[in-house]
Order: sequence, then C-alpha cells, then structure tokens
Amino acid sequence: MGSVDGWKTLSIKECGEPLVPLGPFSPYRQIATDAIYFGAANSSPYPMAKLDGALVTIFVREGIANRLARATTMLPPGFMILVWDAYRTLSVQKALFDYFVEVLRGRGLSHEQAIEDAQKFVSIPSDDPSKAPPHNTGGAVDLTLIRFTPAAWKRMRMLTKAASVKETADNWRGIFKAEMERLQLIRQAELLDMGTVFDEVLPQTETCYYEGLDERQLTAHERKIRDNRRLLHQVMAAVGLSNYPAEWWHYDGGNQFAAARTGEGAIYGPATFSSENEEHEAIRRGHHFRCVNFAEGRQPRGKIEHEFYPFVRDVVAQTGNLRHTTQPMAAAI
Repeated sequence: MGSVDGWKTLSIKECGEPLVPLGPFSPYRQIATDAIYFGAANSSPYPMAKLDGALVTIFVREGIANRLARATTMLPPGFMILVWDAYRTLSVQKALFDYFVEVLRGRGLSHEQAIEDAQKFVSIPSDDPSKAPPHNTGGAVDLTLIRFTPAAWKRMRMLTKAASVKETADNWRGIFKAEMERLQLIRQAELLDMGTVFDEVLPQTETCYYEGLDERQLTAHERKIRDNRRLLHQVMAAVGLSNYPAEWWHYDGGNQFAAARTGEGAIYGPATFSSENEEHEAIRRGHHFRCVNFAEGRQPRGKIEHEFYPFVRDVVAQTGNLRHTTQPMAAAI
C-alpha cells in the first residue's frame, strides 16, 4: 500500500450511496457494534466517556456494510467483527482531535507540535467537502474481532435465526428478547488481543509492528498478537478494505484516504445524514436510555400504561442489557 501523503488533494466522484446502520435490529445484525464514543457499554477509553455529538448507532456507507458482511463469512466459526466507530459527525471529530492534542501536550510537546503529531492519529475537523475527514465520509471503520466459547456460539447462531424472522404484531417480543440476549453474549465475548487498546498512542499501534520484530525473539504472547492482527487484516483485505498502517484497527474503502493508499478512485465525500438516519438514531437513543433506567431500577416518567413496560423491564433484568433497539413495538416505550 502506498503513502497517504497528499490524500486531501485527490478528487472525489461522489457515488451517492446512503449511510446504513450496522448491528442489532438492522439488516447487518451479523456485525457486532459498540458505540465507543457514545459510551453505550461503559467501554469508552476516554475520561469524559462520551464525546460531543457521538451517535449510539454505527452508520457506514452501504457498500462498506456489504463488504463487512462478506468479511464475516470468511472468519473461523465462533468469531465476529466488532465495529467501534464508523461515520463520525464533525463535532465528534473536533472533540477527538482536541483530546489527542491535549494528550500529546501532556507528554511535553509544544502546542504546534502536538497539533502536527495528532494528525497521525486523527484528522483535523474540516467542513470543506473536497477534504472531508475519512470517518465523516462513512467509508472508514475502526474495528476488531471477538471470539465466543463453543456454547455461546451455538446459542448465538440460534438467537440470530430467531431474531431474523419478519416482524409481526405477534412475534415482536421473541425478536426483541433474542436481540437483547445476543447483545449480552457479544458483551461477554472475548476481545482478541491486538497488543494495544483502541486509540492508544504508542509505536505498537502500527499494524505491522510485530511483523518487524525478529521471529526468534518474539514471545508466545507476541506471536498471538501478530496472528490476531493477521487474521483481521486478511479478511478486510479480501473484501477490498485498506488498512491505515499507523493503526491496526482502522480500515477504509472508497474515500480519499483509501484512494491515496490503493490508487483507486475516491467515491465517498462527506456523507449525508438522512432523515431516515435521524429517525433510526432517535429511536435507538431513546430506547437505550429507557433500558438504562430499567436496569438501574428507575421507573419511566409518567404513567406506565403500555403493556410493553413489564416485558422490557423483565428482559433487561434477565440480560443486564443496557442496549437499544429500533424494533417498532419495543420502541414504543
């Protein structure tokens, strides 16, 4: 892969693909998600937990979603892709960039040098459509792999089948419960050891860091890390997603950042967040917070008059799941 130098100067022939949601209650439920900048699962690496403007839904361009779906079929049994971040609002981009600048300044860099070095990890926010930050295009994804125990994987396959049937007024409870249990299993799955945590600023975050070490001097643990990164890289490359060499978790397709490395044309400019996207996000966000209230023992505000409340409360109590849904009937709470 080539250098990313000059990527902002490349022309874009926007293809108009829409943003689509990944994860539960979407057509791409085979892809696990964790809205890490939203702090939905208490997994955020940031002291503020939630970045300004963060979404609870993971959105990508439709072409990227289809590539990720193909990649899942190439993984060994018991493995899933877990996406932490994809489409990013400009407010999140700014909050993230400012955070990295402060981290680097805390390490003794001048403000000017911190701004320069921060760009190795996150793009400067820009509303110029000719040089959109990669994540703002919907063509960039930050992801990893998770692994289930054999028993959990067997259960996951059964639940996925149960959750994939067409919804009716009579079966929505079964679909909702299956998705909630699936999300619990995903939270309990093992994150493959990739050597660093997500968004860490270290030399070890370079994708090929362990490839560059003497094989004879690698420990068993380091070989495991190297092999885990290889597996992720192999399935992403097989579906045409290009890795940013400075970050083992970052892959692109269709945007200028990918075009600079691959020589292929850029077809994704700034993504349009549609009214359908807004509706999807609003429903999932509202349901997420109501599930949090249930899990923490707080009753919803106002008169409890929906028959759905007891059911959803019981499911949350069983699964401990603080997640969310776009299931129309369940969303009524």
